[in-house]
Amino acid sequence: MEKEMQEQEKRLQWLLIRKFIVTLIVVGIVEFIITTVSDRFVMPVMAEAFFKDHEMSEAFSTVAVTRYVLEIFLGAVMGFMIRFLPLPLRLPAGSYIDSLIEGGESRFFASGQNGIIAQLPLREKITITLLILAISLIMAVPYIVAAVRFTIVTMREFKKIASLRMQARKDYERRRNLMIADIAHDLRTPITTVSGYAQALADGLVKDEDKQAYLEAICAKSRGMNDLIQLLFDYTRLDSEGFKLKKEKTDICEMVRECAAGLYTDAESAGMGMDVDIPDKSIFLDLDRAQFKRVINNIMINAIRHNDKGCDIGISVCEDGNRLNITIADKGKPVPEDMAVHIFEPFFMGDASRNSRGGSGLGLSVAKKITDMHGFKLRLLQGSDINKIRGIGDYSKAFVISMGL
Repeated sequence: MEKEMQEQEKRLQWLLIRKFIVTLIVVGIVEFIITTVSDRFVMPVMAEAFFKDHEMSEAFSTVAVTRYVLEIFLGAVMGFMIRFLPLPLRLPAGSYIDSLIEGGESRFFASGQNGIIAQLPLREKITITLLILAISLIMAVPYIVAAVRFTIVTMREFKKIASLRMQARKDYERRRNLMIADIAHDLRTPITTVSGYAQALADGLVKDEDKQAYLEAICAKSRGMNDLIQLLFDYTRLDSEGFKLKKEKTDICEMVRECAAGLYTDAESAGMGMDVDIPDKSIFLDLDRAQFKRVINNIMINAIRHNDKGCDIGISVCEDGNRLNITIADKGKPVPEDMAVHIFEPFFMGDASRNSRGGSGLGLSVAKKITDMHGFKLRLLQGSDINKIRGIGDYSKAFVISMGL
C-alpha cells in the first residue's frame, strides 16, 4: 500500500504540472482568439458608435479596456486597504493610487471632467460602462473556467490519495493489532513453560538427572523472550526522536563473517547448509556497527526461520563497480508477489504457514529502516531478477544490501 501511495503521489505531481502547462496553453489560445475577434469586430463598432469624433484606433482595444478595468479595480481595493495604514503613510499611499488610476485612464481615453466619456450623454455613459465591464468579464471567463477545472482535478486526485492513506492506516492498525496478539501469544507460551518448569524444580518434583534439561529449557525460553522484547525495543527506538546512528570505520567483510559464524549453529540445527563467500581482504565503510549487525542477523534469521529443512543459505560480499553488495540468499520457495511488495512493512508476516514458524513481523522492517538510515538500499530479488546482481549463485531468492564505496 505504501508503494502504491508513493506512485500515486508521483503521478499527482506530474499530472498537476502537465495540467498546469496545458491550462496555460489553452487559456492563452482562447484569450488570443477572443482578443482578435473583439479587436476586429467589436471594438471598431464601439469606437464608431461612441467615439466617432475622436482618434481611438490605438487606445481603444480589448487589451486596453481590460487593463483599464483592472487598474480601476486594483486602485479601489488598495484605496480600501490604506484605511488600515498608520496615518503618516496614508497620504503618500493615496497619492500613488490616484496617480495609478489616472495613468490607466489617460492611456485609455483621458480622464476628468474634460474626458471623452464625460462628454457623452448619460445613457451612452451607462451603455459604454456596461460594455466595458462585459468585455472584461468575457476576458476573465477563460481564467475562471481554467481555475475551476484545475481545482476540481486537483481535489479529485487529493481525495484519491487521502483514501489510499486511510486504507493504509487501517491496514497498518490491523497488522499492528495482529502483531500484538501474536507477540502476546509468543510471550505467554514460554512464560507458562518457564513458570511450570521453575515451579516443578522448586517443589522438588524433578529428578536429579532431569534437572539439567529443565534448566536448559528455561534458559532457551528466556532467551527467546528476551530476543522478542529486544526486537520490539529496537523498532520503537528507531522511530523515536533524537535517535542517531553511531558511525565508525568498520570492516564489512569481517562483520558479515562474524554474523555468519554466530548463526551457523542455528542454521545447522534447522538442517540447513550455509555457503559463505566473503573476500579475505578488508573493506572499510562508515556505519553503525551494532545496528548494521542487527540488519544482517535479522535477514539471516528470517532465512533460517521461514525456509524448509534442507534449504541451503548463501552469504556473500561482492564488489560491483563502485558499489558493494551484501547478499543473503536461499534456495527456498519464492515469496508470492502480492506478499513480496509488503515484506518490509512493519507487522507483516505473510500467510498462516509463515506465521506458524514464529516471528513478530518486525525483523525485516527493522532491517529496512536501519539500512535506509545509513543511505543504503535493501531489496528482495527473486527469479530472473537475481541475475542482475553479481556474486549470487544458484538461489531462488535473495536479500541484497547495496552501498556505495
